[in-house]
Amino acid sequence: MSYRKSSAQTNDLFPREIDIEVCLKTLKIYQKMEGDVNCVVWDASLVLAKYLETMCHHKSDFLSGIKVLELGSGLGVVGLTAATLGAQVTLTDLPESLPLLRLNINENKAKIGSMGGYAIAESLIWGDNSSLLDEEFDMVVLADCIYYEEAVDSLFETLNNLNKTSAKKPVIYLTQELRDSDIQKNLWTSFYEKLIDKFEVERIPEEEQHSNYRSPDIVLLRINKK
Repeated sequence: MSYRKSSAQTNDLFPREIDIEVCLKTLKIYQKMEGDVNCVVWDASLVLAKYLETMCHHKSDFLSGIKVLELGSGLGVVGLTAATLGAQVTLTDLPESLPLLRLNINENKAKIGSMGGYAIAESLIWGDNSSLLDEEFDMVVLADCIYYEEAVDSLFETLNNLNKTSAKKPVIYLTQELRDSDIQKNLWTSFYEKLIDKFEVERIPEEEQHSNYRSPDIVLLRINKK
């Protein structure tokens, strides 16, 4: 899940189409006209989704059949892309975020199934001792989750506890937009320092990312537990 705050009021929804060129599928993602950070498609989620697509272009079975956990899924762009590329994906967020997330899963269910993928949505509160953290995942994805100061420690705790009782350690892909405000800069610095203390962290160069979905303001990391 995410500590990302949700809008309590009901807003009109409108769809956004996202093409997955490598498999000739188009996702329909519903977002809100108004709302907080988990109600719209953010650039960092597109960068990560399109990176996964790029990897599948180079290696067609990159995601086929693997178990993926998405943290702070929001509208589900990254997780639904992974599922459409053949992964078995558990998308997670705050309980109040699940109705819209599940709507997007259902809207794209046939496309996902036709590619051999699978997607479900579950509540996961960062820092909680969820049974999800005991499952064996091959990959963890998260996009633009370093946003609220009160969530940084809990998010890091969740990442650190993933598969703690298992020999298998998932590879983690993280994107984050580097915003200009001092608060956001300090948040990212604090999180990154925690990260490199416990994990091997590799920054993926822009030239290895999707040619149309990359930005110097959005960092893309590949992370492995030390």
